[in-house]
Amino acid sequence: MTDGTLTGFEATQLQQIIARTQDQVVAMESARGRVEGATEMIASAAQAQAGLVLRQRLSEWQQQYSDIKNKLDQLNSQVQSLLAERTSTDDSTAAAAAS
Repeated sequence: MTDGTLTGFEATQLQQIIARTQDQVVAMESARGRVEGATEMIASAAQAQAGLVLRQRLSEWQQQYSDIKNKLDQLNSQVQSLLAERTSTDDSTAAAAAS
């Protein structure tokens, strides 16, 4: 039995972090599609200054979205690496104990 000292997390906790992060990325992508669709429709209907401001805000939002998504992807990659290391360590410990 492992004590979780490698990362402070058990393998199941790391797997939950990976799954939940992926779920949030999917939810963000879905929201992004809805926001972009609605923004374009509103901006097309309002060719005045308000439409231009709306497009500018969408551009800023898209940049922030990309930054957040990249950070979530990085987090997921790091957690997957921790999980792989944890599994490898657990396997090595079990093999040594069996010897």
